[in-house]
Amino acid sequence: MRQLTNIQEIETAVNEYGDIVISKNNKNNVIVMTMSEYRKKLIEDEIEKKLLASEEDYKNGNIRNAEDVFKEWETKYGI
Repeated sequence: MRQLTNIQEIETAVNEYGDIVISKNNKNNVIVMTMSEYRKKLIEDEIEKKLLASEEDYKNGNIRNAEDVFKEWETKYGI
């Protein structure tokens, strides 16, 4: 990701990288990233969201014994 300051830089980025995404970061700066950078960011954001949710589940005691889960899957799916 990099910060661009004028339309000419955006045009240069499109010519250099192909499809791009224009967005804002958490500091409210406009940023430009390639589609591959954008996809990677989406995946990283989703992983972080799931990890935070699982940490919250653990803190709240929403956990199960792995052996019980595997037995359930074996019964349900024949694994």
